[in-house]
Amino acid sequence: GKSFIAMNLGGVITLSKKKVIMLDVDMRKPKSVTLTQETDRTKGMSTILIKKHMWQECVYKTYLDGFDYIPSGPHPPNPSELLLNGEFSEMLEEMKKEYDCIILDTPPVGLVTDGIMAMKRGDISIYVFRANYSKREFLMNLKRVINMNDFKNITTILNAMPASREKYGYGYYEDNTEKGTI
Repeated sequence: GKSFIAMNLGGVITLSKKKVIMLDVDMRKPKSVTLTQETDRTKGMSTILIKKHMWQECVYKTYLDGFDYIPSGPHPPNPSELLLNGEFSEMLEEMKKEYDCIILDTPPVGLVTDGIMAMKRGDISIYVFRANYSKREFLMNLKRVINMNDFKNITTILNAMPASREKYGYGYYEDNTEKGTI
């Protein structure tokens, strides 16, 4: 759900007349679905961070005007180290001059350190939990990550909630004290 949310968030921000770029920072497991018809898998984040390509050479236009995308590129032997080097921070600073919003689509935090490296560079991080899939330990892992890294701007999303057969509504328009809710 991380990539789905990242793509849709980018699209919504773009529709509000902002210039957005989404970076696939998951260099261990590149996205199988892209936002463009053509993507050259031989270049992307990994080749930018080893200085083989300039980031401008790896930008792809998406179906939405003003929404750009950089794929992860070929799988490098050292993704975490690439995010630690100064190239990643420099690239983000350059992009801030051209884009209103930069979305980093990271690998799962807790499985590898790459996601945490990227989170340290972000203004806000969104941690995605999947309904009926994510374990309670994942909550404890998030708490540990926040405490260890002194993160301040983290929010969560509960994704893939099962559809309810109950009527649609926000719940606060009616008083339903029999069920203990308002």
